[in-house]
Amino acid sequence: MIALITPTGGRAVQIKLCSTFMQRQTYTGKVVWIIIDDCMPRTTDIIPENFRENWTIIKSYPIPLWNPGLNTQGRNLSVGINILLQNYNEKDIEGVFIIEDDDYYRPVYLERMMVQMNNFRLIGEINTIYYNVFYRRFFNNGNNCHASLFQIAFSSEAIPMFRECFPARFIDAHFFMLAAGQGVNLFNENTLSIGIKGLPGRAGIGAGHGRAMNMRQDINLNYLNSLIGPDTALYEGYFGGDRVQRGYLNTRRR
Repeated sequence: MIALITPTGGRAVQIKLCSTFMQRQTYTGKVVWIIIDDCMPRTTDIIPENFRENWTIIKSYPIPLWNPGLNTQGRNLSVGINILLQNYNEKDIEGVFIIEDDDYYRPVYLERMMVQMNNFRLIGEINTIYYNVFYRRFFNNGNNCHASLFQIAFSSEAIPMFRECFPARFIDAHFFMLAAGQGVNLFNENTLSIGIKGLPGRAGIGAGHGRAMNMRQDINLNYLNSLIGPDTALYEGYFGGDRVQRGYLNTRRR
């Protein structure tokens, strides 16, 4: 059995896309998907209990609710881990995945990650690509010593180490620092997932959400199309248009 943990809330577009990407997954083993929704109104009702055969859906609604200015990521990840360990035996957990609600996952993501998992404690895909669909700009993060949180998986043995990272600002980098290369598999395999930025709703906290970063322009979506093909259409409607091209400040919440 593998476990997916997804913190979300106030991001209706993101969680809908995420559910689409999880529905497409080619992995055929048993999956437990733990979804933590900490906003009102709830946006996770679109994911039913019978989401997929061989998938168990568990939802949690922690208190206090998220409010602007709060960073509840560590709290919500802790809730997810607690639910997992309260309901399942550690020896039955083959891998734990952090599936972030706003990112793109290829249909083979879980399947290929489990191939990479093998007997490692912690794995992740490096050289993360971030793509902002509002600005239609992208960059390669060039991270080769750690993987971004949305594209990692780890064994049940690594859960105590993962817990230590919750207070850190950058949970992913701290996790790989603690692992110190022991039992770690960092790889690059055809960009199994892409960090998507700039979707509407509750703002993200990671790199690439704003315009300040040094990113390359992709106004016609040619680069995104080279990565994900027809799925590019999923993101066509979020471009800021003239406000971006003329350098206007985007005042909406991304």
